[in-house]
Amino acid sequence: MKHLLLILIVLIRVVGSTAQESRSHAVAITRHDLPSISKYILATQDNVGMYKQNLNNHSQEHDVNSIIKDIETYLNAMPKNRSESDVLLSRQFNPLRHFFLTTTNKTSVATEFLYSVNPYQFCNYNDTAIALYIFALNDDITYNLEKHTEKKVMRKVLDECLLPSLKAMDEFKDNEIKYIGLSVYFGSKDTREGSPKDHIVSGCLTLVTRLNDIQQFSSGLITEKGLLANSELYYSDGTESQVLNRIVINIE
Repeated sequence: MKHLLLILIVLIRVVGSTAQESRSHAVAITRHDLPSISKYILATQDNVGMYKQNLNNHSQEHDVNSIIKDIETYLNAMPKNRSESDVLLSRQFNPLRHFFLTTTNKTSVATEFLYSVNPYQFCNYNDTAIALYIFALNDDITYNLEKHTEKKVMRKVLDECLLPSLKAMDEFKDNEIKYIGLSVYFGSKDTREGSPKDHIVSGCLTLVTRLNDIQQFSSGLITEKGLLANSELYYSDGTESQVLNRIVINIE
């Protein structure tokens, strides 16, 4: 009887240790099976010209219904051997759907998004956490560089596009997604002396921040200044495609 009890104790310890190793291995796969968010931010910066192209022929516009339909079609045709990104999409479809349905651009619900292949990607953040990166927001107002400096334009894009859209993240409740990345395309008319006629300067502003901070900011527990203190901001005008240009926007 004592021998049997000893054998059971050993088996329990072995099974427990194996399960722990399995969980640790699963976490490692989760991190390394996803692309780096830095890679996707760089790719988004390469597409900054989409804003200018869209002004000419509206070829890059996608409405929210087409986005949701594309995701549902992909989910229904998803293979049995799923990638980590596929697994995350299955789990996070409802909050992702909620984001696209309710995200706001200034005072209205955003009805168009700009992207060439797909508008989102689950990513690896610094080999430590999972991030959801949405890189399709569109600022439908063209600014005037004769009235606003480039820094002031970026501040308006941050205040009136990126930060309001964070409120649409309220359906992400669990602890699986740790970071959120959002990019918005925008443009400015350069009517200053010496500029080409009807010249549009297009740009991309990207915010990367913790989901926990987004939830606190949306609930009024931290200020915009507090949110940005723990966030990363990147800007590109499309001229340096392989450079992450981190910027600071001062909040009084």
